[in-house]
Amino acid sequence: MNNKELLNIIKKTAKRKATVLHLFNEGLTALPPELFKLSQLEELGLSGNQLTTIPPAIAKLSKLKVLYLSNNQLTALPPAIGKLSHLKLLYLSGNQLAALPPQLSKLSRLEALYLNDNQLIALDKSISRLSHLLMLNLDKNLLTTLPPQIGKLPHLEMLYLNNNRLNVLPPEMSKLPNLRQLYLSGNQLTGLPYEYDKFSQLKKLTLFENPLPIELAFLKLVNQPAKIINRLNRQMLIQKLEEEKRYNSRTNLIGGGLITVFIIIILVLLVG
Repeated sequence: MNNKELLNIIKKTAKRKATVLHLFNEGLTALPPELFKLSQLEELGLSGNQLTTIPPAIAKLSKLKVLYLSNNQLTALPPAIGKLSHLKLLYLSGNQLAALPPQLSKLSRLEALYLNDNQLIALDKSISRLSHLLMLNLDKNLLTTLPPQIGKLPHLEMLYLNNNRLNVLPPEMSKLPNLRQLYLSGNQLTGLPYEYDKFSQLKKLTLFENPLPIELAFLKLVNQPAKIINRLNRQMLIQKLEEEKRYNSRTNLIGGGLITVFIIIILVLLVG
C-alpha cells in the first residue's frame, strides 16, 4: 500500500467515524501523522507490516481498547504507550523487543499481553501493576529469571513461558490465586520451588524439554498438575538426600584420612 492509498483509507475512516481500522500486512514502514487524528478509534490493527518504531503520537488514540502490533520489526516501544489507559488487548508478538518501557505498567485495564517471539532478557518488577491481566504470553524469549513481583497478578489465569532460558522460578509465583494454565516447556529448569504444591486452581502444566529428575510418563499428565508437582517434589527430595549422603561420605573419608596421617606423624616422632 502506498502513502496515497493509506491517506485515502484514513480519510474515509475519519469521515465514517469508524471505531475499527485494520491495516494488516500492507507493507507499511512508517505511520503518517494523519493516523493519529482518528481519536475515535477503539481498535487498530497494524500487524504484519515492516514498522521499526511507533511514534509517541500513539498516545493521541486514547480510546484504544485493542492494538495489534505483532510481526513487525519493532526494537522498542515509546513510553507514550502507557497513556493508552483504556487498552485491554495488546499484541506485540514477533518483534525484536529486548526490553519494555516501565510506562507499560500504567495500562491498568490490560487483560491480555502477547510478547511471544521477541528478545526479552528480563521482565521488570513493575509487571505487578497490571492488576487486571488475565493472560501473559512470554513464549520464545531469552528470559533466565522472573521477578518475584510476578506473583502479585491477582487475576492472571494463563502464563506462557515456553522456550526461554529459565533455570529457576520464583517461589512467589505460587501466590497467583487464579492461575489455571502454566506453560514451562523448553527451558533449563532442574526443579520447581516446593511452594508450587500450593497452586489451588492450576489445571494445566507443561514441563517438557527441561533437565528435570522426573519420568516422562508423569510429564505427560499435563491436565493433572498436582501429580506432576508432587512427583517432582518427591524426586527432588530424594536427589537432595542422595547428594547429602555423598557429601557426608566424602567428608568422613577425608576426615578419616587426616586422622590416619596424624597418627602416622605422631608414631614417627615417637620412634625418632
